[in-house]
Parts: sequence; structure tokens; C-alpha cells
Amino acid sequence: MSSAADLFRRAAELIENDPPRKGNCLHLASPGWVVATGDIHGHRGNLERILAHVRAKDEPPTLILQELIHGPIDAEGRDRSVEAMFLAAKAKIERPEKVFCLMGNHEIAQITRSEITKNGHGVCQAFLEGVRCVFGDEAVDVYPAAMRFCRSLPLAARFDNGLLMTHSLPSPDRQDRGDPAVLDRLYEDDDLHRGGAAYEWTWGRNQTPEQLDELAERLGVEFFLLGHRHVQSGSMELPRRAMAINSDGPGGVIFEFHSDEKITLADAPKHLRSIADIST
Repeated sequence: MSSAADLFRRAAELIENDPPRKGNCLHLASPGWVVATGDIHGHRGNLERILAHVRAKDEPPTLILQELIHGPIDAEGRDRSVEAMFLAAKAKIERPEKVFCLMGNHEIAQITRSEITKNGHGVCQAFLEGVRCVFGDEAVDVYPAAMRFCRSLPLAARFDNGLLMTHSLPSPDRQDRGDPAVLDRLYEDDDLHRGGAAYEWTWGRNQTPEQLDELAERLGVEFFLLGHRHVQSGSMELPRRAMAINSDGPGGVIFEFHSDEKITLADAPKHLRSIADIST
């Protein structure tokens, strides 16, 4: 058996049994300083810089990562973003009480093999080719273990200051399919396919201020921190109570905050830090 496959399985077991996890939501009560990312999308250099940044702290902060896979595709049609996933799995094992990962729509696509085409390439097939490239003969064991790691990921993390972090939220016209109750229970297979609750929570777009207000009241949330938007500047405000961030590419950012501090859209920009500028 592959040692890489064993590592993915061990990380998945830790994620499945995280003490702060209830259903598909992490309840991170007063963890102190938090570093949150947007979509990583296989940008290993950015992830390495983020990991070095948190490890350099005297008191390492809680780190929340999201959407690790489906990044650049090389000339041979291979996507090596499994390397970023591997780094995240190692970080989870090293500091299980401080490192957490959230489910994104690209993890769901890879689990279900629902192909996404980008620049003429199917990213799910490119990911599989990347696993074969990186792990060679061990890929036959590594790939299913990596998929177990993906399947283990929760949907959201919530904090005592009223912040909820999740990859996305249901689209307004599909809100009825994205039942928030999915946060309180474990996944069923149907949740991961179009029309399923987890699918709608990770694929949704075009949220309106009115919808955000309604969800906030229903969930007891003050502010949403999201991903799922490709913005070159690294962040985008969603009035009146959400911000989406990106952590891939040269414009990528992280979002740093203390869990005792209440966050609003007006002060959210002060929590942004450019990944290119952080000291390691």
C-alpha cells in the first residue's frame, strides 16, 4: 500500500472525527486568531507560503483552507493539484486541532466525476492524469484515498463572532434545493449531485442582499466569508454582509481575524492580506 494513500486516509479519518464538527459544520468556538483562504486551485506556491506564514507564528492560528484542487493544466493535459491536497492533508495530520479544510464544488465534481471543461480540457480527467504523473504505480491506491479525503470535507465553519465560512451559498432561484439542514447532518450520495443540498451550497452564485439577510437570520449569522469567485484583485464584496476571496494566482489573498472580533462588510477589507506580501 502507498504511504501517500495512507496519509490521505489518516487525514480523512481526522476530518471525519473532528471534535468541533457537528454534521457538515465546524463549530469553532473562540479559537483565537484565524487565517482563512479562498480557493487554492492547486497553486502550490501560494499554499506553501500560507503554511509557512502560520507556522512562523509564536501561537499558530487556526487555518481554514478551501477548494484545493483543479488548477493549471500542463501541455500533456495533466493537473498536479493533488500535490496541494497532499500538503493540506499533511498539515491536518501535523496540527489536527488547528488545520481544517472545507468542501468546494470542484471536490464534489471530482468525487462524482461530473466533468468541468476549462480551456478545452476536462479538469476531472486532468486531475486523474496528474495523480498518475505524481505517484506513478502508487496512483491506483492514492486516487481512491484522495477521493475519500475529498468526501470527508465539511461544508462550513462557524465562529462565536457570527462569521460563517463556506465555499458558497445556494443561488437565489435554487434556495429551496439548498436546504441549510445539510449543515447539521452528514452527506448522503444524492447531496453531491445537481439538485442535492451540498451541490447547491457549493455551486451557487448571484446571491442578493435580501437572500443573505434571510439566510443570516435563519442561521444566526452576521457575516459570510465565501470563495467560488474568480476575482483578480483577490476579493469581492457582496452587499450587505458577505465577502468572497481568492487565494490562487498572483492576486490571491488571505483573510485574518480574531474570533472575538465582530466583522462587518465595512471593516472586512482591513482583514485582507496579499499572499505575495506575507512574510514567511
